[in-house]
Amino acid sequence: MSQLKQSPLFKLFLDACCKHPQKTFLVFGSHSFSYSDIQRKVSQLSEKLAQVGLRQGDRVAIYLFNSPEFVVSFLALNCLGITVVPVNPLLKEEEIEHILSDSQARALLAHRETKITKLAQPHLALNLDLKLEPDLELNLFRFDSLQSADQESSDQESSEQDLDSTAALIVYTSGTTGKPKGAVLSYANVAFTIESYPHRFCLKQDDMLLGVLPLCHLYGLLVVLAGAMKAGCGIVLMKQFDAAEAILLLRSEAVSVLPAVPTMHQFILMELDKEGKESRLESLRLCTTGGAAMPRDLLVALKERLRVPVLEGYALTETTVIATLNPEGDARLGSVGTAFPGIEIAIEKDGIRSSRSFGDGESEVGEILLKGACIMKGYFNNAAATAEVIKDGWFYTGDLGYLDADGYLYIVGRSKELIVRGGLNIYPREIEEVLLRLPAIAECAVVGVPDRYMGERVKAFIVLKSGACLTEDEIKSFCKIHLADYKMPRAIEFLDKLPRNSTGKVLKRLLC
Repeated sequence: MSQLKQSPLFKLFLDACCKHPQKTFLVFGSHSFSYSDIQRKVSQLSEKLAQVGLRQGDRVAIYLFNSPEFVVSFLALNCLGITVVPVNPLLKEEEIEHILSDSQARALLAHRETKITKLAQPHLALNLDLKLEPDLELNLFRFDSLQSADQESSDQESSEQDLDSTAALIVYTSGTTGKPKGAVLSYANVAFTIESYPHRFCLKQDDMLLGVLPLCHLYGLLVVLAGAMKAGCGIVLMKQFDAAEAILLLRSEAVSVLPAVPTMHQFILMELDKEGKESRLESLRLCTTGGAAMPRDLLVALKERLRVPVLEGYALTETTVIATLNPEGDARLGSVGTAFPGIEIAIEKDGIRSSRSFGDGESEVGEILLKGACIMKGYFNNAAATAEVIKDGWFYTGDLGYLDADGYLYIVGRSKELIVRGGLNIYPREIEEVLLRLPAIAECAVVGVPDRYMGERVKAFIVLKSGACLTEDEIKSFCKIHLADYKMPRAIEFLDKLPRNSTGKVLKRLLC
């Protein structure tokens, strides 16, 4: 069988175990696990997975919430050189079926209580009780209908696999524009990300990170989990986000670094507001934000309340969750910062691609392009979709923005979200930021809806804060002061909550 160079993720883990064996790695509920504790469980699980026939070159899905089970499963699969397919645990069976079928996953690791009746009758269902406290409660579902490991590995016998061509992960996009597609990320892609992020964030061995971001998404997996292993520090894992519980853990576990998405930051601030204006999180030294657009007012409020740096980044699944960072001390409000070393940014406008600024301002907006070692190998078994987004080595993000003269990137929206009214372009993010200035509004989303005469009109979906009152007329009167007439929301709908995926991104395709 061919020999795979050691997975950079597993090497990172082994290095941390060697250097900090007794250091706390994971805190989950009332239980705490050192690096050596997790290493023993990873070794046990990888041996069991190998015994039942899983091996290098297989694709195996993980369907778990944030937990020690997820971390051990992920690292055990990495140990064997298996391609990991993370599956959002909030998905339903029909959605899971698409991912398993599309990725041709040979097996799935899930919690012992998981029922997967419609997907396939498992040829093998193992209760892998490894006496982890709490017990590591896993079932392994293996699917006979797919190609066997022996068949797959026979195609790989002739040559050694390298880091650039071997898939470490197949991560499915959120599907905001249709069925999710599997972004194939090589070990080289992953190595680039895990070498870059911890350095820029300056994580320290004595840091404790709050692991509230879903590990099934790259922000949680490669920034939080891999970042902690790189620094040899610890993670306080949360199964799912809850603002009150997050604040309790931030204090009780002396959390020093809070990586989150804007929605989470917003709800944490709202929870702190209930305690009073002087309420603080004393152990916190750093926040990071990404995964969705960060409204300017929220960024300012977060810095003022927490009195710590807030580092905002921009990236996509297809760029292995790395692209730009707006570093504290050299940040520019409204920007997502400059490119990480080794990554190029270009803006394509009217068919012209330039890595320099066309000029500052909204009139110079074009599609954002990225290039570098972070770019995915392509969409799994989907050459047509790959060719649409990767051209001449450049990844076409579908996001709209501009560069200033110093290379700072400013994002104004997605090209597919662009609203065109009477020939005029409208960027939803601009309107959303105006709406969020109203104190009664907790969150909002702006979309374009068909208009018989103007092509499209602006519609705003509004979620009010608990106990707040606000009328449609009051919202329109406020917008009239701050927005040009053609940008005004013509329709407003109040909702209890916005539809979101597990990383906090609003699923605008579900709004109409």
